[in-house]
Amino acid sequence: MKLGLAITSGVAGQEEIDLAAIGSCGFDTILVGCYEDEVRWEAEQVASFLRSARRQGLDCYVIPWGYGRMLDPDPSITSLYIHTHPQTLQIDNRNRRCPKACPNNPQFLEWFASSMRTLAWLFEAQGFVWDEPSFHYVRGTWSCRCQYCQRLFAGSYGQKMPRRLTPEVIEFRQHSLNMFLMAAAAAIEAVDRRLKSVVMPAPLLDRVRGYRDADDHRAMVGSSAVDAVSVLVAEREVPSVPELTQSYAPAASAVISAGKELWLWVAQDQWQPNTVAAYLRMATDLGAQRLVMADYTSLYRGLSARSLSRLLTGG
Repeated sequence: MKLGLAITSGVAGQEEIDLAAIGSCGFDTILVGCYEDEVRWEAEQVASFLRSARRQGLDCYVIPWGYGRMLDPDPSITSLYIHTHPQTLQIDNRNRRCPKACPNNPQFLEWFASSMRTLAWLFEAQGFVWDEPSFHYVRGTWSCRCQYCQRLFAGSYGQKMPRRLTPEVIEFRQHSLNMFLMAAAAAIEAVDRRLKSVVMPAPLLDRVRGYRDADDHRAMVGSSAVDAVSVLVAEREVPSVPELTQSYAPAASAVISAGKELWLWVAQDQWQPNTVAAYLRMATDLGAQRLVMADYTSLYRGLSARSLSRLLTGG
């Protein structure tokens, strides 16, 4: 099983990162958050950091964040695009604009694909992680009902798009996200066909039901554009390993059954030796090909490089 470390601090924190120590601790992969508004001005510094990581023998994956707010719903991540192109934003079922670009809007898709091709040219990486691509959905309001979505829906179903979240609307949303992933993968593969596409669906609201939430991520799992699926594990308190494994087994099984690589992305505010050990065992039990720990700052705040190396390498 490979071990990855997420680096989410942006350009400001990259100067403090000891890439050699990361490799010596047992990590073979870094996943670098690339923020839309930051990359606009600091692309060369990010590229330099990734080149340094490659020289240390680390695999590198890029996580585009922001970019019309279609990727990662964290409200703290800004996107200049949504302020300069309000006509491309999603429209909810109450006819209000949402702070997320619509994946069916051709203007947004053209800009997004161009932006991803640029990142693929600039950064030396093994692949891209598409973090939680999604439509707006909160407190009973959903999107998108823009003119492009309504036209596509009418063409597919032979009827006007209803204002209720019917099975047909849910299916349409699933298909739209799948097409967005295909466009994202096509953009980076136009630069280098070897680049992998890894999708991380939104957290499972009800793990017993698997991927059956409003956007049903089984459609993402089965997408021909997806090489690997990263299941997000965000537990405030780590329960017993058997209980934890059982909770995420349906999601892991769905990924493996689809013939995709299974990644686990574990997010913790405070890492402790027992926490690391629990997730290592969980990832092994679920058959994950890669365990990603998030993030560098929280991990090394809680553990020294020496103790982390003992845990990860057994040395």
